[in-house]
Amino acid sequence: MREVKKAPGVTGAANAAIASERLRIAAILESPEGRRNPAMAQKLALGSALDAETARSILAEAPAANPYLAAMDREGPIGLSASTVDIAADPRAARLKEIQEGARALNNERRRAQGLPPLKD
Repeated sequence: MREVKKAPGVTGAANAAIASERLRIAAILESPEGRRNPAMAQKLALGSALDAETARSILAEAPAANPYLAAMDREGPIGLSASTVDIAADPRAARLKEIQEGARALNNERRRAQGLPPLKD
């Protein structure tokens, strides 16, 4: 019969050290700076013995891994409610809009004559 070996017991100090290390790693990876550059955050958290505040300050100065996110941080949200095209000064765009409205009116007139509902704008 084979002898069963027990796993060595873990002391309270070892548990505290493990918990402390896990908290340090989580503080680095889950910080806003760490989310901005996850690859570098992982290297700093797992590959070094830096404390969380030092790692976060390094990550804050480092460029973001994703240039889109860096641009969004720099520029902020854009307003999509603004009109995209101002046709007041463009006679060609104004004429095109006039033609489209005339065609829509003509099509709606034909649809009414056939007993169909008008087209929506």
